[in-house]
Parts: sequence; C-alpha cells; structure tokens
Amino acid sequence: MPASVPALYHPTLAVHDLEAARDWFRRVFNRPPLRWEETLDLNTLNPEYPVNYSFFAFICDIHWVFLCPALHAQGALKGQARYQHKPEGMIGLGWYANDAVAMFAKLGAHGIRSHNQRGERITAQQPPTSSFLPDVFTGFTEPEDTGIRYEFQETGRRHWAKYSEKADLRLRPDWRGPELDPEDPLGLLLTSHHTIVTADLGRAFKLYTQILEGEEIQPIADVEAGRRSTFVRLADTILEFQVPLPGTELWTRVSEGEDYYQGVTYLVVNTDNVNAHLDDAGIPYIVGADGETIIPSASGFGVQWRFVWSLPYCKEARRPPAF
Repeated sequence: MPASVPALYHPTLAVHDLEAARDWFRRVFNRPPLRWEETLDLNTLNPEYPVNYSFFAFICDIHWVFLCPALHAQGALKGQARYQHKPEGMIGLGWYANDAVAMFAKLGAHGIRSHNQRGERITAQQPPTSSFLPDVFTGFTEPEDTGIRYEFQETGRRHWAKYSEKADLRLRPDWRGPELDPEDPLGLLLTSHHTIVTADLGRAFKLYTQILEGEEIQPIADVEAGRRSTFVRLADTILEFQVPLPGTELWTRVSEGEDYYQGVTYLVVNTDNVNAHLDDAGIPYIVGADGETIIPSASGFGVQWRFVWSLPYCKEARRPPAF
C-alpha cells in the first residue's frame, strides 16, 4: 500500500511553564487540559518514559500537545536536545500515517532525513519505533529538510478506544466533524487553517503536494500587508504557506531557511462574542483590519491565535472531511 496521511495528528506548542499554560488554556478555551493517564493506559507504557513534560487538549477538531522543553529529555528520552532552548511557540506539526514505515521510506527516497524519539536516524534497518509503546511507530523530519519538524505516527488500533475518549475525538467511529458546543464561549465552528511562514515555497510544495499528495486550493496576495499566501489541503487540514515580502520582519525571520509556524485560525459564529469572552478572561487581543480577533504571540505563549467569521480561501464555511 502507498504511504498515506489520513488526518492531522497534533500541533506541538512549547511552553516554559506547564501550570501557567494550563491556567491560560482553561481561561481561553473553557476546556480541561488532559493528563497522560487520561489519554493512554499508563500500565502499557515503557516504565522509563517520562509523562510529566506535556499535557493534551482537544479544541473543536484538533488534538493539541503543550510541551515543556525543560522537562522533556528525561528517562527514556534522556539526552535528547531537539527541543532544548526552544522559545515558546509552535515547534512541530504531527500527522497520522496509515503505514509509518512506508511513510519514512518514501520521505527518505526524496532526500528527507528523519529520526525517532531517541534521535536515531530512521533507516530500513532502524524503523520508526516509539519509546513509549511497541505498537506505536513515530518519527520526525529534520527541519533543515522540511522547514519545521514534522511528525508522522502510526498508532496501534488497541489504543484508539482510550485515546478517543478525550484526547482525539476524531478517532471515534461516529465522528462526523466538529459541532458547535453550546457551552463554548468562543463559539468555535471549525479550524480554518494553520499558518506557516516560509521563504522557500518550493520546499513546502515538494513535501505537501508531491510527496504527501496534498491539494493546492488557491493563492492570495496581500501586498499591503506585505505577504502572499498559498493554501494547501491535506486530509482533514488546511495549511497556509505565507511568503513575506523581502525587507519585512517576517522575511528576516525565515530568510536563512527555517520556517516559522506562526499559529492557527478558527472559524467562529461571531467575533464580538470572542472579544467579550477574552475581555472577561483578561486575555489581551487586537482586532484586525477585516474584523478578525487576534491573540498576539506575546499573549498566547508564542502563538498567534486568530478567530474569523469567514474562511479566507472559500466563500462559505465548508467543513473538512471526516476520516
């Protein structure tokens, strides 16, 4: 079978203070942060695997991981340096893979290097086995080859029932897409897209439209804002690859080759309701030129969180497909 990506796995957000991040998450999203024991049966895990470096969350239609770099390299992960000294913000984006071994073989055939959780190079002789479960296969691309670190994971079916209880509702057999939660003060309808700033659109297109067989939706130019964007759909997710104009601050940030995973945008019922909730929660925000609500990175743990009333790449709020 060809290697394929059925859905997004999760974005990974680096935070320096897990407790502060938990409090912020509760106030903004009005949802409970999840512990490891609420997502997997700890009795099945490698006893040396650290389970205190992150917490999980399901927001509308995305499974998230909030990770503390200072707590990461312990136990079975001791000696890892890939997240060491990382500033707060987005540090990776993960995808589910139907066949992780085939996926990494395909990436390697295209010259993309990858490594497992222990930092060992993935090869035909060194498959992408995880450090926490024998039937979970996971690995990461090298940012030098793909702009940011992308993760691909194949999760053993025996874990889906537990994982789908709270961590990733999309794994449930009856998942049909996001629905408006009457208890959600933000009024989230669906995730519009993720924004990745890049100076190398060709590299991004090679990965997403050639190797992973994603679909380009449409390019959008915003000269006044100093950027041009191209939207790509892969499985249940839409990515915005934004190329800043030379001489701008964003261009300086990505001009040496590393992409910048800037943030995520949600479609909401009404941005006025978002503003009122953020006022009540004491979360600073700004209102954009098109009426969108933006929690700037300085107030969002290094991430730009955007809330919009219409999708920028189509006229109507179409739901992404279930998987």
